[in-house]
Amino acid sequence: MPTIVLKIGGRAAESREGLRPLLDEMREVARENRLVMVHGGGPEVTAVSKRFGIEPVFKDGVRQTSAEEMDIVDMVLAGKVNTALVRLLRSRGLDAVGLSGVDGGIISAERMGGPEAQTCTGDVAVVHPRLLELLLGNGFLPVIASPSMDAAGNGLNINADTVAFRIAARLKAWVLVFLSDTPGILSGGSVVQALSAPEAKDLIARGVIAGGMVPKVTASLDAMDHGVEKVIIGQYECAGSLARLIDGKQGTRLWK
Repeated sequence: MPTIVLKIGGRAAESREGLRPLLDEMREVARENRLVMVHGGGPEVTAVSKRFGIEPVFKDGVRQTSAEEMDIVDMVLAGKVNTALVRLLRSRGLDAVGLSGVDGGIISAERMGGPEAQTCTGDVAVVHPRLLELLLGNGFLPVIASPSMDAAGNGLNINADTVAFRIAARLKAWVLVFLSDTPGILSGGSVVQALSAPEAKDLIARGVIAGGMVPKVTASLDAMDHGVEKVIIGQYECAGSLARLIDGKQGTRLWK
């Protein structure tokens, strides 16, 4: 069966009622495809960090995770958000299994800036798909939170968009869908229906694509460089949106 990787953003992950139509549609898509879900949860991490007096720092849309904030990332993403999503998926008839990048060594990570850098923000070094293939081959839907670890066992926070594209590439997914808080990539207030790699890089350079959309688009381009056939960035609006996104009839389709 072909593989689809679906990445949902933090705000979508928090909206339990809003997710129900999407999950019902996923159940239909899962009849003919292997599904993997990767989720964020950045807004909730930010909210909890601020409660503890930690002011989050971002660079080009990527969280610069301190050692103190890493504990919160683990607690919120691998704990609260992941468990809530698995409960919801299972209640809608999907055989979900909650995981983080640590489980089964799915993700080997490395610290951004090198081993001595004063950050717990990391990047994916290698994706090891053995556990994912085992679960997918037995009809399970892996639900993956991004916290991972380096070779020394230190916890690292990895941007969930990066995790999604690297997993999609390793599993040779035929489509990677980024569910965003916006209907797609916007230019002049309108959704760009299709965008080539050079066009996307130009929009980033000119600041049209900015903030959290930058790592999303960068990850999309990398995914296609590593063999993912199609990448879609868009918003789940109502029943039927997932099918339209997968078919490239909604959102922004990126191509090489």
